[in-house]
Amino acid sequence: MRRTLLWLLILTAAGWILPAAVHAQATGNITGVVTDRDDGETLIGVNVIVRGTSFGDATNLDGEFNIRNIRPGEYALEFSYIGYERILITGVRVVAGETTTLDVEMGLQPLTAGDEVLVIGERPIFDIEKSSTSTSLSREQIAAAPVRRVDEVVGMTAGVVRDPSGLYIRGGRANETGFVIDGVSAQNPLAGTGFGLDLGANAFQNVEVTTGGVDVEFGNATSGVVSVETQSGGESFSGNFAHKRDNPGRMTGASSNFFTDIYDFSLGGPVPFLDGVLPGSISFFMAGQMNITNEFMRQTADQVESSLISNTMWSPRQDNRYSGLFKLTYRIKPGMRLEAAYNRSLVVNQNTRMLQIIGDDVQIRPGYQFFFEQSLDNANTYANDSNMAYVKWTHAVSNATFYDVQLSRFFTRLRADANGRNWRPEFVDGEFDAASIITFPITPFPAGDQFTYALPGDGFANNGGIASLWHDHFAEEITLRSTVTSFLADNNHRLRVGLEMKFKNYQWIDISRPWVGAPIQIDDETETQTGRLGATSDIWNVRPARGALFVSDQIRYRGLIANIGARLEYWFPGSYVDNFVDDPLSPIPNVVREAYMNETYSFFGRRFKMRLLPRINVSFPVRENMVMYFNYSHKSKLPHPTHVYAGLDPFYQDRSFLSNLGNPNLNPEMDISYEIGFRYQLTANDALNVTAFWSDKYDFITAERVNIVDAAGRESERTFRVNGDFARVRGLELSYLKRYSHFLQGSLSVTYSRAEGLSSTSNDALSNIISGGQDFGNNIETPLAWDRPWDIKGNIIFTWDRPNDPLFGLAPLNQFRLFLSGMYRSGIRYTPMVFRGNERNPVTGVEDWRPIYERDPDPNRRFSETGESWVMFDLTFERWINIGSTRIRGTLEITNLFNAKNAAIINPVTGRAYRTDYPTDPQALIALRDDRRFDVPANVRDPRYVDPRDNNSPAYLNPANFLEQRHIMFGLAINF
Repeated sequence: MRRTLLWLLILTAAGWILPAAVHAQATGNITGVVTDRDDGETLIGVNVIVRGTSFGDATNLDGEFNIRNIRPGEYALEFSYIGYERILITGVRVVAGETTTLDVEMGLQPLTAGDEVLVIGERPIFDIEKSSTSTSLSREQIAAAPVRRVDEVVGMTAGVVRDPSGLYIRGGRANETGFVIDGVSAQNPLAGTGFGLDLGANAFQNVEVTTGGVDVEFGNATSGVVSVETQSGGESFSGNFAHKRDNPGRMTGASSNFFTDIYDFSLGGPVPFLDGVLPGSISFFMAGQMNITNEFMRQTADQVESSLISNTMWSPRQDNRYSGLFKLTYRIKPGMRLEAAYNRSLVVNQNTRMLQIIGDDVQIRPGYQFFFEQSLDNANTYANDSNMAYVKWTHAVSNATFYDVQLSRFFTRLRADANGRNWRPEFVDGEFDAASIITFPITPFPAGDQFTYALPGDGFANNGGIASLWHDHFAEEITLRSTVTSFLADNNHRLRVGLEMKFKNYQWIDISRPWVGAPIQIDDETETQTGRLGATSDIWNVRPARGALFVSDQIRYRGLIANIGARLEYWFPGSYVDNFVDDPLSPIPNVVREAYMNETYSFFGRRFKMRLLPRINVSFPVRENMVMYFNYSHKSKLPHPTHVYAGLDPFYQDRSFLSNLGNPNLNPEMDISYEIGFRYQLTANDALNVTAFWSDKYDFITAERVNIVDAAGRESERTFRVNGDFARVRGLELSYLKRYSHFLQGSLSVTYSRAEGLSSTSNDALSNIISGGQDFGNNIETPLAWDRPWDIKGNIIFTWDRPNDPLFGLAPLNQFRLFLSGMYRSGIRYTPMVFRGNERNPVTGVEDWRPIYERDPDPNRRFSETGESWVMFDLTFERWINIGSTRIRGTLEITNLFNAKNAAIINPVTGRAYRTDYPTDPQALIALRDDRRFDVPANVRDPRYVDPRDNNSPAYLNPANFLEQRHIMFGLAINF
């Protein structure tokens, strides 16, 4: 497959190159003079590059440049000179047989960042010379789309699949994506969803999603990187206030009403009371967002509560999200800047995906707690409180060198409890395990005076029991990061060296059925209790550390741009591991102790490992305005801490069946990725990108069973994690960008990929162990659970803002913007089931009852099928009026415009969503027994068969079977 893709791209390039070599074509020239903007003096040695070509020149003693023999077309010229601003002039037209004259003035600018460019003309539709694959979304593009959070923004980009369980970039797991805010990693290292800080979209200045060719400065991410730049204050005051809701007036009963309210505000500008007090200028920016909703399921608890929050003011609805940002920027003088920011977010809801542990669920499913639908006051509530603060210093020490130093702290805490209850009761005085039981009045089976059975409960929690999970964790990361960048050889050589050091503090408390072991009151004088801490438990507090030294060298030569770099990563498991490796009472297998000592290095008494990760990105022109690029990179992702630290303490042991035992010698999961592609600037307003990508992932973590002897001398079996599985991703991606004049722009992307491996999660092998080896084996490469082969996205933005020239001469058709996006995606993966016969009739004993289906035992059939494809369209209409410097905007947002029913949970018997059109008449239900379209697995209640043995949940009633239906939001905003 890899070789086929390579030849396909080579032949495509040949198709562009050979005709140019065979057919002679008239050419044109570009000439001009470069001068200093302040004194008018000519500048000697200015680099002038025609982007996307091998053409260029340097100014002579008179400041002149002359670039000859360029094919006719539109080009962008870049001017760079050490100590001066970089200038990009777009839309430069070359005509055959003619010379285009272009005189340029450059102003002094101390070096502050290597990629700051002053654009003269219309901004390029994309960067044709870029060697990585990334999508950059500006504040204006984000504001046009119906998005409110980072994950919604990222889901708009090519190569990214967003579903209820997370984001999957180019076939990687949800936790493999790096998440960076203003240079600080904000990934939750313990929850696995990737995003540890719930930042509102109104704080964004720019969001860049890198799916291929990740830079050396980013670590601990093997799929892609989401980098968010927040807004900063300017020289004048500006701000906004906005409110969106879906229940205006009398529309509270509409199907598109989820009882959603969103409040946004932002304010930025100078700090007037400091003006003149300190040298330079100080500006501030602050933003906040409140997003509360009952979600599209429309099933709510009477009151969502969390023991992490002291009151219920913060959780008035089923899903409650708050975020805030405060940022100060002190520009001391040109080339010297100090920046500080504080971010905080709070999320309280009952979505189990808040604690999605590295995708260890066998099947990717929504987080709605369907079993507790009739008693959500007893379901799990999840509260996530996160904050991030940093101070960053940037200083240009010369016209060619600058450095920055950033000190940051990221803290996130997540609590899961039984809707605000304490971790366990003082005394066990009732039933806590939730169950579906027979309730009054009792329904006999068969019907009549004489009966044999009583029909069971309704399949929902109905006995007053509560959710069985109690969880609390926090993660603190203090990071010191610094880079030094120097430009050499007339700006054609950029050397960057960086250091990153992370000091961590992780605490993990995970207890199931925590009432197990609590005192039981027998009478007034007698009580019993055990030493057990719940049915299962995992508790530890550790202080690991990791960091990296990275270096990259960017070389420009005749249109070729090569970024050659490496990242030397190190990680210390910490004294918690080191001490237990030396403790003979710890249940660590001896072979693991020896391997740990042999494969680690010692630094002041602490053990550590390190690994060198090379990365190469190259782009070079193959013809005018057409660039070929290639990426090769090694990336790593540290194992989830619970796979390293669980159960190491010999005196606090979880004695449940196959409880977890950490492996101190686990290595990071590795990814070796390749990418080759072409970027073609057809015109200044048309761009095409074609990419082939593949990655080999190895050292994936899987499970095996080990026998250990604990500190009390008892033998037991444990689940032990090892580096043993692998996966691979292969794919093609095509994207086309179009801009028509100033008012219309759009994009279309098509991605086809296959993600295959030995297992989707580390628990796949555990399932095989529990089943005695009769389940699927882990030695056959099959599609991964989150693999979605086809992903097609497109969007159009139409803006008309001409105060004196309305569209079609109609006054209402002015000062408005229309955003329309569409998506087609392959359905969810599932393992098909095979028919095995019929159950025995509970009355007659004849095998003519409900059909029996079992998961296909053929290992090659694991996740081999996809469900119904997803189709989704979203629409935003925005209209505004200007009153002086104030803009008042009204918005209409419609997500899932055509109310498509996209299956989020698949019935593996039929390969489609569970049916929702069951009749209520008993005779009509009986008539459907031979209709195979209504068949369901054995663990799902079948309404066609009234059976006293069936106490399963009626999955066909689950509102989370589908993605959210049509949602209509109205908004009003004031910008000033």
